[in-house]
Amino acid sequence: MSYTSPLATIDPEALKAFKTTYPDYDENESEFPLWIDGVDTTYAPFIPTSTRRVLIALDMARISATDRVLDVGSGDGRFCFAAVSFFNAQKAIGIEYEQDLVEKSTELAQGLVDQGKVSFQKADLTNWRELATMQSKEWSVIIVFLSPEGGTDMEDWLVEEFERGVRIVALVFDLKHLKGLHCSVADDEEGIWIYSK
Repeated sequence: MSYTSPLATIDPEALKAFKTTYPDYDENESEFPLWIDGVDTTYAPFIPTSTRRVLIALDMARISATDRVLDVGSGDGRFCFAAVSFFNAQKAIGIEYEQDLVEKSTELAQGLVDQGKVSFQKADLTNWRELATMQSKEWSVIIVFLSPEGGTDMEDWLVEEFERGVRIVALVFDLKHLKGLHCSVADDEEGIWIYSK
């Protein structure tokens, strides 16, 4: 099944400000941040998702005011910011390995951070089993950009969360190799898969 979201309902000025704050990156530029030397990239590199794809993915996941969103590998925090700003999510937390990205995320979303609606945590995802935030049962939506190896390592957790009704948003790498998940809506061209019951 394919899905494309109409973004016409978003205030044009708010969308412009979002794109200015969280610029899209040109994958063809030599400085585009792909796999980072000296950093364990078992789970995924920092590859910023376009603002358009962020909004499409959140719309596909049907984020609403009752949702509490966990972004695993949150990069510069654009998913957390957009979930709260454009979809009125109750709360969004991003987990990120790189301290400079945690600091940048906090700076970019400062107004929402001050309101207690968005926060970011530095964490080593190779030790994800020990992270209280990931073991919390408060999340209704989990966003992941995981390599196939990362998805396999987190399979038990992802399937358990799926079974309790959590919607899982997978970007770039689908999770079809995880047998306990069901993809309810997908946009293969955009590289977005939503797993929900």
